Amino acid sequence: MDSQIYQSRRKGYSIIDHRFEGRSLEVYTIDGEKLIGLVDEVAAHEIGMYVENNPIIIERASILYMVSGLSDLHGSSECCEKEYILDEDFIGVDVELRLINGQEIGGRIVKITKNEIGIAQGNRALIIPRSKISFIRVGGR
Repeated sequence: MDSQIYQSRRKGYSIIDHRFEGRSLEVYTIDGEKLIGLVDEVAAHEIGMYVENNPIIIERASILYMVSGLSDLHGSSECCEKEYILDEDFIGVDVELRLINGQEIGGRIVKITKNEIGIAQGNRALIIPRSKISFIRVGGR
């Protein structure tokens, strides 16, 4: 019962949640590390993964962006009415994001939560923490 309360309270905060457990994920960290593995456990501030059969705990604050299959971004999300300009109204819009390390990422917004933005690039999805974005250039639909 406590887990149900936890999940409903956290709804709409992160794209990477308990539904990603057992799925493959690429994680790029702010220090340049690339970790590829299976998600084992997801918490509010950490993601547990198996990388090359070794258990790894990744602090969410250290994540620059993550890559998964486009089909992994399923379901609707509740975002952040009146908290952010970039909200659900931007789903389907092409954007270019400048990350805090200077890297630029382009794609179409497919999912938005309070803490993360999901961008489609071909058949893959990039999940970017809002805290790692410097600015966003907004294109058309």
